Order: sequence, then C-alpha cells, then structure tokens
Amino acid sequence: MTDLSAQNETPLTDALLEHQASAMAVFHTPGHKLGAGAPPDLVEAVGERMLQADFGIANGLEDTQESRGLLARAEALAAQAWGADIAHFLVNGSTSGVQATVLAVAGPGDTIIVPRNSHKSLLAGLIFSGAHPVYVEPTVHPGWGIAANVPTRRVLAALDAHPHAKAVFVTSPSYNGFCADVEALAEHVHAAGVPLIVDQAWGAHLRFCSKLPVDAMGAGADVAITSVHKLLSGLSQASIVLARRGRIDTDRLRAMVRMLQTTSPLAPILASIDSARAQMVADGERLWSAALALGTHARLEIARIEGMEVLGVDERAVADAGGFDPVRLTVSATALGLTGYELERMLRLGPRVAVEAADPRNVVVNVTFGDSDESIDRLVAALRLIAESAAPAASDLGSRLGAPGSSGAPGSADGIDRFGEPAGSIGPREPSGLVEPVPVVPVMSPRDAFFASTRALRLDQAVGEVSGEMVIPYPPGIPVLAPGERITTEVTEYLKKAASLGLSVHGPHDATLATLRVVQR
Repeated sequence: MTDLSAQNETPLTDALLEHQASAMAVFHTPGHKLGAGAPPDLVEAVGERMLQADFGIANGLEDTQESRGLLARAEALAAQAWGADIAHFLVNGSTSGVQATVLAVAGPGDTIIVPRNSHKSLLAGLIFSGAHPVYVEPTVHPGWGIAANVPTRRVLAALDAHPHAKAVFVTSPSYNGFCADVEALAEHVHAAGVPLIVDQAWGAHLRFCSKLPVDAMGAGADVAITSVHKLLSGLSQASIVLARRGRIDTDRLRAMVRMLQTTSPLAPILASIDSARAQMVADGERLWSAALALGTHARLEIARIEGMEVLGVDERAVADAGGFDPVRLTVSATALGLTGYELERMLRLGPRVAVEAADPRNVVVNVTFGDSDESIDRLVAALRLIAESAAPAASDLGSRLGAPGSSGAPGSADGIDRFGEPAGSIGPREPSGLVEPVPVVPVMSPRDAFFASTRALRLDQAVGEVSGEMVIPYPPGIPVLAPGERITTEVTEYLKKAASLGLSVHGPHDATLATLRVVQR
C-alpha cells in the first residue's frame, strides 16, 4: 500500500533547495560555477536560478565521501507510488531504460518478442545485446494510417511459436493514445513463465487517475519504462524504470541501468522526478480529472469545425486497442486540403500554437493538467481560423499524398487491412495510396548486421541484399527495415513512395532514401 504520509516527502528537491541556500563556494563541475562564468546570452535564455542548480548529485546533494541516501530514498518512494518493488531514476530519457531492460533480460543469441512498431531505442537494445527479435505486427488504424497496438492474439501466437523467448515487450499507450490489453497479456505471458515488459513512455500519468486506462504495473507488468517528462511535470529527459521482483533479475537490471546512465546526472532532473511523484500522489486524481474534462471539451469543439477531424475515444475498437487515453488528440485537416505538416506550420507561424508532432496527415496535441480553459480555447480558435481561411482542396491534397480516388485507406487495400481483417468504416478521408509492405524475414541478427561492413546502394540495386541499417517512416512509425533483414522489391517501392510524400524517416544514413546501406558481401 502507498504510505501517503511518506509520499509527501521530496528528499531530492529538499536537498536541492538546501544546497542553493547554502552559499557554498564550489570547486566542482560544471565549469561555469553555478552561472558565475556563464555567457550572458545563456543566462538570459535559462535564467540564473537554473544555472545555480546545474550540478550533479554528488557535488552537493550527496556528500562525495558519505552518501545521505537521498536518491535511494526518492527511488523507493517512486516505486511505492507506481506500484513497483524497485525504481530507477533516469536522466537519459526512457530510451536508456528500454535499452537497459533489453540488456537485463537477453544476451547474444537469445530471443525476445517485440512489437514491430517499437521505439527505435528497443532496436538499439537488440543491437547492443545481440538478441534476436521475433517481431509482432501492430494493427494499423485503417482510417488514420497510424499504428495502434499489438493485439493480444498475435503476441500469444508468437509466444506459442517461440516458447523459449526470454521476454515479451509491448508498447502501451501508443503515440496516439491507444492502449494494449496489458492485463490479458500479463495473465497469458506469465502463464508461459515469461516476463512482460511495457514501454509506457506515454503513460506515466495513468496510475494517478481512476478515469484513465489501467497503468502497466497495475495491470501486472514485470517492468515498465515511463517518461516523467512527457505528460507529468518532470524536466526534459526525466524518466523512470519500474520493476517487480520474481521474473526479472532486478540486480542485473540495476547494473544495466547504471551502465547506460551518465555518471554526472543533473540534480534538477532527478529532483523533478521526486516532485512530480509527490504531486501526483497528492493531487493526481483531481489534476487529471480536470485535464480529461479539457481534453473532452477540445475534442468536441474540434469535431464541430467543418473540415477538421479528431481521433475519437470510440474508435479504439477499430484499432484493436484495449483502451484509449483521451488526453491525446490526433487532428487532421485533410478535408481542407492540408497535410499534417502544413497544419502544423500554419498553427505555429500564424496563431503561435505549437503541437507535439506532425505527419503527412495529422498533428498530435497533448492535453495535461498544465492546460486551462484559455489554452484549450486558443487551440480550438486557431484550428477554426485555419478552417475558415483554407480553401477546400482535397483533390489537390490527394495528388500530393498519393493516388487520388482509391477506395482504400492508409494501411489498407480495398477496405481490408494488411492482416486480412475488416478495416471498418471511419468516414470520408483522402487516401494516401501508401500501403506498407509485408514484413520481411531477418536473415542476420540486428547486431551482426549493424556491425558488419556495409556499402551504399541505390534502392533498385539494393533488392536482394541484407539491410545494414534501420528505416522507420513516420507515420505509422513501423520499421520497414531493420538491420539484418532481406530487402525486397516491395520494400524499395514503398520507400520510393514514402520519399516522394515527404514522410519523416528515422534511421538511415541517407534521409532522402535515394540509397540504402547494405551488408557487404
């Protein structure tokens, strides 16, 4: 049970304030000496108080000779708050937590089951560890062209085919708010004697409001990696690894976390995790209930704007999701002839509204307890202004996004999604004509391919070769190629089309996709 009286403590934040008030003469890093040597433009940009807090935990919060146990105490409080046995604070973001967890559960030649749309940090973890992935394909929402979740049945089929897998990874929530059925997954994966690990980077808040989908640890996960900075009040890069003893070697996990973290963690980042945790335990239900009300209001108002569409909570069934986080808003103006990139630029350069992300079709908006009626009204008014000023040009958008007039939808062909299941009816949307290729079969481990000698070839020349790099177009953020996979004609044709549409691509040396790096024969 959570000890609410203890949860009022913020040992790291208190120590940070104490140190700032001590007027200490410092002879440790960083070289600007609490801002005294900082250039004026940096002082103006970040402020004197931030520079005065810019030091490591061992330079003031903890004595260099005798630890006061502040970090251990803060991590124990976080573990209790999130329902875990242990917690490790991260200053390198959830990326380092995912990589540490992969290294903790698998080594060279081991097999782990992973979603095909995993964050690229998981693929990096495979490269570091030498483990072999068994990829499970997520559902692609047929009306929006975005990856949702890996359905439970596909995970279990992979586990049946690979009973010696060291772990099962899932991502929940997805970038657009779709949640996996973690409770069902935990039950079945544990029955097979395998640990369940959840990349919950976008779900640190779920634990603290009864109106939100269940969080990973509450649903029975063995490890959850979650970003305290994404939707809570942690500073950028603040994240945490949460673990339950039993199926995971927690000593090894601790060693891997330490191996991948900087030895000079920034004290304010650590303190921000401490304070965010205390804030959520004390007031999370109220804060997130208010945020949910704002998100619901925003969704309803945006849906009323002619030419604007917003992904709805009721569409989770179409996406095969176990839940949906309603504070994540995915908005499209394709009916107005605007790509997501164009909508993002119009919002940013006109009404001065900044969104979380944009892709060729949509923009993504975060709503949190930091929002207000005023900020939501400003977002809605900005979208309404754009809708009123934009001349409908859907046919022009179709020519820019792909084959106009097709009856399919992103990720579908003739109303059937890429897995042969009914795509559902989502309403009129201009198709992109971009259908993801059938996943290719690995012929080398990601590690072997990544460290092999490679050469750059034009796309047409690369057919039949083995990829030496990852290629991840957004949307939907599913790797088309990972190191060690055979390149097919279908893949190269898809990449040509993706390049022509201007999709953002992560991973390859050549971001234009004119060439690919392949394993040297």
